[in-house]
Amino acid sequence: MKKLGYLMGAALLTLGSCTNEINEEGVVDKANTIAFSAYSNKTRAYENGDVDIAKMKEGSFGVVGYTSDNNLYLGSASKAIEQVWKIDPSYTGGGYWDYKVSSELKYWPSSTMDFYAYFPYSGDGDTFANSSTESTIMTITNETGNQDVLFARQANQSQTAYVPLRFNHAFSKIKAINIKVAAVDVSVTVQKVEVLNTSTKGKVLVDNIGNASYQATQSDEIRSFDLSSSPKTIEYGKGGVDLFGNEANGYLFATNSSVQHYVKGTGKTLWNGNKADLNGGNLSTSDFVCLKLTCKVKAAGHYLVGDEDQYGVMYIPMHGTSANSADISELLAGRRYTYNIIMQSNVGYEDDGDPIMLAPIRFSVNEVTAWNDVEVTINL
Repeated sequence: MKKLGYLMGAALLTLGSCTNEINEEGVVDKANTIAFSAYSNKTRAYENGDVDIAKMKEGSFGVVGYTSDNNLYLGSASKAIEQVWKIDPSYTGGGYWDYKVSSELKYWPSSTMDFYAYFPYSGDGDTFANSSTESTIMTITNETGNQDVLFARQANQSQTAYVPLRFNHAFSKIKAINIKVAAVDVSVTVQKVEVLNTSTKGKVLVDNIGNASYQATQSDEIRSFDLSSSPKTIEYGKGGVDLFGNEANGYLFATNSSVQHYVKGTGKTLWNGNKADLNGGNLSTSDFVCLKLTCKVKAAGHYLVGDEDQYGVMYIPMHGTSANSADISELLAGRRYTYNIIMQSNVGYEDDGDPIMLAPIRFSVNEVTAWNDVEVTINL
């Protein structure tokens, strides 16, 4: 007799992040009763902040499932099954994950299953493999580049009250860029911040073992943040200024070349300020990941970058050290980075890699010539 059980929309969600993991149960024990209610929650793209479990409950995630003979059983090649959070105080965790469309309900087959999920859910544009033997299982479209995309895999599951899903962040993020001027009579006014040779526009590809990689939109290799409506000025003695202000949209492709935290990045190198690495080329045409600031830099009344009427550009390395002196040579998925840039001996770099030096004219007294005593005799 074929074994059937209710494939429930309930899920144990574990959200992987850069600081901790949050576990929350939404377990529904309906025994043999199949009960769904219509749920009209609107799918949301989270363009104004990072996703945690609370925000997931405001939206919905998509899931597909494959039987042990590798066939797609839950969902279709063009549409995942949408799961929404149903509030019900009588259940553990205050509610449970349920099918948004009750007709999409599935029962457990006799075999085990592998599940793949992503957030936020999209009704179109995303695609899914017909067989779990294919190298890419989920292709998640992210053309805006302004949202926190998460993905999960749970393999070899048999009939259970709920399927545990651990979601991981697909992207890295620049949380803040703090600039402090540590040189006397120097000011920096920033109009635009760009991260060269990276993006989040394109597709997230999740393979059959649950690791993600990227397929970038080739025309978009710059992550740009325009401050022209309210340029920010940093001055000596007035503390640092955060150019982002915890910018919500600072998501970037990770840069690691091998899989870390379930994501294989672009393999691009963070520039460390070494001109020799450019091999005679320019930062604007290189493959190095670095910051480009459209700005004015004024030192002791003289412009080092730009002038009174227009802005110029300068470049800032992104390869640095963390607070515990760890080498930060890659941007990793699930990590939020705060860059603290202290302008002291120079303010940045020219396109050719030459530093823009802050070199005040100073003097030293090396010698005061000795008096030579001369005696003069006059005979009258």
